Amino acid sequence: MADSVAAALCRIDGVVEGGSAFKDGSGFWVNGKEIAHFEDANAIDLRLTRAEISSRRSALRADPRVRLRTSSSDWLTVEFATAADEALVVHLAEIAAAAHRPRDGSPPLLPPTGAALARRRHFH
Repeated sequence: MADSVAAALCRIDGVVEGGSAFKDGSGFWVNGKEIAHFEDANAIDLRLTRAEISSRRSALRADPRVRLRTSSSDWLTVEFATAADEALVVHLAEIAAAAHRPRDGSPPLLPPTGAALARRRHFH
């Protein structure tokens, strides 16, 4: 199922797959900002932003597939095992992508690679 989720994330406008700054393996980036990475084969961390999480907190808290972090976190975790779970992941990833796309019409930044990615990993 993780392969299906990864493919769906890559179809979202502006999402680019690259190395994760937080985990070994792939991360999904928008405008130079990592918005998602797999926690394990059945869970994904999404950088939804504090504002987006706050505006949806009640619904997110009520969903047993969603694990919220502290109120100051940009991130949440979604567990997935079914097509409906995948749809939720994609929906939330679309919100995350929209929150991170460049607003001024400038070209989006690419994910870091090599030494630039290693520096980011060093801080996490």
